[in-house]
Amino acid sequence: MGVIQVGLTSVADHPSLASRGATSTLADLAGHFPVVELDTTFYAQPSVATVQAWQRQVPPTFRFILKATQYMTRHKTAPDHELVAEFTAFRRGLAPLLETNQLAAILFQLPPYFGVTLENVRYLRQLRRLYPDLPIALEFRNNGWYSADYQASTFDLMRTLKLTHVVVDEPQTPAGSVAQVPVVTTADLAILRLHGRNTAGWLERDPQWRSRRTNYRYSEAALQSLGAVARQLPAQQVIVIFNNNGGHDAAANARTFIAQQNLTFDGLGPSQLDLF
Repeated sequence: MGVIQVGLTSVADHPSLASRGATSTLADLAGHFPVVELDTTFYAQPSVATVQAWQRQVPPTFRFILKATQYMTRHKTAPDHELVAEFTAFRRGLAPLLETNQLAAILFQLPPYFGVTLENVRYLRQLRRLYPDLPIALEFRNNGWYSADYQASTFDLMRTLKLTHVVVDEPQTPAGSVAQVPVVTTADLAILRLHGRNTAGWLERDPQWRSRRTNYRYSEAALQSLGAVARQLPAQQVIVIFNNNGGHDAAANARTFIAQQNLTFDGLGPSQLDLF
């Protein structure tokens, strides 16, 4: 078992951690957790100035998982020359994190229609050619990659390309779900992303679907089971990300998880909550 680190998504959406008002900040999160996942980079390229502003809010040992942009994940398509420019700009923006070793991974959360095709296998190879030296993590949303016909080849490819497999916990629906497959493909890193188990919300497609699908609070028993999963992942470092924040439950669940697993983190930022 490697070192387990725990973090959250949605920086501004954890009122229980906010030191002022109801809006939490990156500095607030850094007072309790050693890592964060940021999804703002999915919608817009990170700039050097923005990344440096993040760094000023956190201790030097704090680390970041950044979501790849929607063009990089194939949610939107672009001509090859524009796609290469997208990757180049993304790397340029995150350069300050590389200088300080604060980049934990670039998360490619692939869309449900990114299925097992020759074109998509070639694209995964292209990711590594474009970023030969960066930590890349893949979260599949198409369960074909885990089918009996393709699962072994999927993981062999990821090991060859040194792509980190993201293990997920999410609702299991008749279609459109990925099972929890606790397989590690890079010896230095494993990621466990917890989306909750709100089946009705997962199937929701109204304007509020993003918050409803992650509106879920894990029971203490479920957190114990997930802790066992994390401890059994054979990687030097295991990052557990709580994304079940549709109802502001992620922070409380994460802190319970940390207590259950007897985890301690060195070098956290100052936390006003710890004064009382």
